[in-house]
Order: sequence, then structure tokens, then C-alpha cells
Amino acid sequence: MKYVPVSSDIPHLLQRRKEKQPLPDNPTYEWQKFTRRTANRKQLREALHIRQNGLCLYCEIVLGDGSAHNIGSHVDHILPKQIHPELTFDFANLVLSCFATGGETIADEHDPAPVSCGHAALKRSNTFDESLFIKPTDPNCEKYFSFELDGSVIPHPNLNTPDFEKAEHTLVVLNLNCLRLQRLREETITQLYHIISELQHDSEAVKEFLILELQDNKSFINARKQHIG
Repeated sequence: MKYVPVSSDIPHLLQRRKEKQPLPDNPTYEWQKFTRRTANRKQLREALHIRQNGLCLYCEIVLGDGSAHNIGSHVDHILPKQIHPELTFDFANLVLSCFATGGETIADEHDPAPVSCGHAALKRSNTFDESLFIKPTDPNCEKYFSFELDGSVIPHPNLNTPDFEKAEHTLVVLNLNCLRLQRLREETITQLYHIISELQHDSEAVKEFLILELQDNKSFINARKQHIG
């Protein structure tokens, strides 16, 4: 999970809509009505893309990055608008998440549930405990997780019991250990170690490589920082 601070630079079309009706009677309908307009949708998605450095904040893949990750994206409400209608048009409650619809076909007979993040089954159906759900707008969200060499992500071993339960619950809700993501993370980590091994006798080359690979717009940036940062 990638932390993103709450921004005061709110898209003006979104802000105008929020001021018009801070508490919509039918949040789903009003949200769909707002996003059906091309100008509204385009401005919001562009603002979120910039705010997030082009990453899905939940799993940290690069959004719209060629065939390997070409699963699209959607605007996700961190906390559900059906339960919190006052957050329907709240910029702080919106993120750009991977998967355009959640119905994308991913050819993988070994992964029964490859959909993650905002369209993961528990997140999409709002079947989760908000008190245990870690949000990417929480300043300490990155400290809850640790990345293994096999690509899996686990609760950080230094967490106390309540925080361990939060991390565990969040991983399940977002399906961040689906086989698809585990493989992508493992490939990234393995490749990084391989390149560093090849460059180990050239300290300047290693330094330049790390500068390039540890930028905040790189996929799985927190896994990268944990292993080679």
C-alpha cells in the first residue's frame, strides 16, 4: 500500500458538485450522474493519477502500463458511499484503483481470484470491517506490511496484536496476495537483486541504478525500498 497525503488541490468540478449537495440522498445515482459527464470524469482521473504518481495505491502497480498490467483502472471510494453518503464527493475518500470493471478476464487456471484492490470481492461488496481497514491516506499505512522474497505481502513482524489484525484484514479485503500479484512482486524483487549482483563491482553504477529504481512512480515501490533501499 502506498501512502498518499490528503490534498487540498481538489478538482474544481468535483468541489463544485460537493458544495451543491454535500449529502446526496442517493449516492450511487448521483455519483454515476456526475461521472457520466466526460469533463468531470477526465478531470478527476487526471488529478488522481498525478496525486498517486500513476500507481494504484492499494497494490502499487503502475496503472495502464502495457500488456502485463493492462487491466484498466477505476475511481474507488475508500470508504463506501452507500454507508457514508457524505463522502461521495470527498476528494480525500477517492483513489484511482486498478481494474476497470472487475470483470476483466485474466487467463490463469491456477489463480481462482485474480481480481484485487477496489474491485476485490470483499471491498466491492463493502463486506469489511472499517475499524480494521487500513486506508492509503493513513500516514502510517506503509509500516503495516512486509514483503517476502516469494512476492507475498504479510503483516510486519514488529506489529502489536491490534495492528497485526488490521494488516491481516486489509490484505484479505483487497486480495493483495492473489497469485497474480505475488508473481509480479516476485519477478520485480528477483530482477532487482539480479541486476545489483551484476553491478556489484561498480559502485557508481549501483548508485545510479538505485536512484532510478527507487522513484515513487515505480511499481511495488515499497517492496523495492524494503529490499534494495
